[in-house]
Amino acid sequence: MTDVFLRWNMLGLVPRLEASAMSDNRPPKPARSDARSIARIPISAIRDQPLPDLQELYAEVTNGQALIPGLTVGVGALIVQRWDPAYAAGGWTLYGADLTLDLGHPFGSMFYRNDSDGRVLRVGVKWHPPVQQLEFPALHPSKPELASDCTEVEVAAVVLDARSRIGTLVAVNAQIGSFVATSESEDAILDASGLGLERLSEDDPRLAGRQSWRPPESSRRGADG
Repeated sequence: MTDVFLRWNMLGLVPRLEASAMSDNRPPKPARSDARSIARIPISAIRDQPLPDLQELYAEVTNGQALIPGLTVGVGALIVQRWDPAYAAGGWTLYGADLTLDLGHPFGSMFYRNDSDGRVLRVGVKWHPPVQQLEFPALHPSKPELASDCTEVEVAAVVLDARSRIGTLVAVNAQIGSFVATSESEDAILDASGLGLERLSEDDPRLAGRQSWRPPESSRRGADG
């Protein structure tokens, strides 16, 4: 979990917020040691709202990390696409999940129970760096080994169910991230993703004669109208 350095005003002055990348591992020095204090806390501690009398915020950016500035909350609500139950595994019920986001990648396990005989199938969820993709191994419910009491057809159906749910989770998180990002944030996100290319407007003459593929309106489920 990323940590941030906080500096707050103990004298009740008007708070201000700043974000900056630190060039080394040392915390910033307060301008007035007798009036200010510095603390290092997880960034999740201020995700909902800033601390009272917060004066400055410093983010420690290490090698391989990138600072994304300019994020906003907007109106605080967003319409997203729900999971499509058409991908549910027939005869199986998702009854539990132990999931987290590890640096943005879903990680953990999803537990399915067969409706007729009570068999349990655990589907692992993990990011596999060598091939840069999510993997969903069908596992024994309590042992670190592959499942052995399910047919290939059953495994394929349950894994597709798990993939569809996790795919929705990733899409919703990405949509929220895009919604709260400003132009400055979008530029930083693209650069951190290795996509820091020049951004062209749709009417740029260099795009003349080119057509970018977009899904037809009829295929966008949940669209208004």
